[in-house]
Amino acid sequence: MDIDSVRSVLTAAGYGVAGISAVGEGSNHYVFLVSLSDGREAVCKFARTRETERGLTAGHTDTLFGGRLSLDRETYLLSLARNEGGLPVPEVYGVRDSPLGRYILLERSPGVPFTAWLRVSGYRLQPYLESLRALGRDFGRLHSRIRPASFGDMIGPGAVEPGCANFADRFLPVVEMRIGRGVKKGTFSAGEADGLRRFFTARFEKLRPFLSAESAPPVMVFTDMHGNNYFVDENGVPTGYFDLESSQAAPAALEFYGFQFFLFNFFGAAEFEKAQAAFLDGYTGAGGPFAPAGGADEELIDLLAGCRLLELAESYWKVDDRIRSTWGERMKALLHKYTATGEVDYCALGAIWRERDGGPAVPSCG
Repeated sequence: MDIDSVRSVLTAAGYGVAGISAVGEGSNHYVFLVSLSDGREAVCKFARTRETERGLTAGHTDTLFGGRLSLDRETYLLSLARNEGGLPVPEVYGVRDSPLGRYILLERSPGVPFTAWLRVSGYRLQPYLESLRALGRDFGRLHSRIRPASFGDMIGPGAVEPGCANFADRFLPVVEMRIGRGVKKGTFSAGEADGLRRFFTARFEKLRPFLSAESAPPVMVFTDMHGNNYFVDENGVPTGYFDLESSQAAPAALEFYGFQFFLFNFFGAAEFEKAQAAFLDGYTGAGGPFAPAGGADEELIDLLAGCRLLELAESYWKVDDRIRSTWGERMKALLHKYTATGEVDYCALGAIWRERDGGPAVPSCG
């Protein structure tokens, strides 16, 4: 999909295009940055099939949860988080059909990715903690304002698929989907797959009494909150959440695991605790109703982190990529460590993300 074709499509739809460039990001989209003639900066996205899943899933299927993705669903989710959640989320300018396929044009969020801001800020601990406190405030508001009735993919107004009453029934099929893909790719042998099924089934069944919609009320969960998936200003305050296409109606733990998995672990174990405390301070201060209270909450967070290790192991197995070529094996090793010990090595994950983003191997607290 080339720039001139995209320019022609946008021009035909009545958009004045002053400039356009392709972005080498977006697993599920072809992405273009567009300068409109009225001075607005926009992002244009066309659907694509994720390369690591080509031939294994139907077109534009959510590789995290197995649901159907669409630009119309994405439009709904962005508008919901912006209008009801009160978060800084891009305005959608339009969703249209074209000879190149259906596309979405939306506002380009101001600021820079959190990971880029960390680098510019000199990897200093206190600004990092204040940024996470601001992040906590946003999610405290989101979780208090948007409360779906059941568990599953958030599809449209009042529509959740499959709409389970217990999160165990929602997520066990997701685990099976991930194991099945791993077997097809050669990530797991038949024996390994059976062992993983037994492990994850036993964990979810143990927690089932805590996973009803009454015990663990569904909230809007963005699901993929890593440091390149949201923007911040010069002070580290979030200015744009934009990767919402997989958003789930789920217990808040499905979001909290992601913060531990991707964000709280930039430094070491001691700083991890400070990062979590700063986030939860912002979360509860903004009225966040579901801060983890230990016990089953922490066990569920680690279980969902283990489920993500499962997904990353199969997703990146034998992928020929300069940055991610070893991820499949490394994630499988961390998955094995979790199933053997019950502990997720969040600090080891932090080292992988620093390596990906060109950060320091052993960061100083500054």
